[in-house]
Amino acid sequence: MAEKKKGQNAIAEDAEAAKAKGKDGGSKSAKNSKSGGKQGVSPMQKLVGDALGKGDDKKKKKKDDDDAPVGESIKDIRQFLKEVLIEFQKITWPERAQVIRETYSVIFLVTVITLMVLGFDWVLGHAVFGPLEHWSRMLGGGVTRS
Repeated sequence: MAEKKKGQNAIAEDAEAAKAKGKDGGSKSAKNSKSGGKQGVSPMQKLVGDALGKGDDKKKKKKDDDDAPVGESIKDIRQFLKEVLIEFQKITWPERAQVIRETYSVIFLVTVITLMVLGFDWVLGHAVFGPLEHWSRMLGGGVTRS
């Protein structure tokens, strides 16, 4: 229970830091710009940023990866998974009746759109391509049906 509160406090602190950064227009302080903006980054932000390819140069990434002890990376992964669990518990799932109702509406709309496409295909096939095929046969060319 204490670990859960610590994780929630860390998320709240990250949110407050993000709000503060947004209020000052996202400008970096001199201290933060020297380090490449990596101070105050949570493990989850670091992992997501690395996965998206954001961050420092490739050379610095290689150097950081080589210098990082294995224990720290495991701690980062554990912290990330704890934060994922906290976020997962915040999900509000719809009720069964709502899921069934929306499933039926999706099936109905897919059926209607399929019938519309079928109708357009039939109209084009008979109203446009039918006379073209007829004229081509009259003129002695075209594709004949077997």
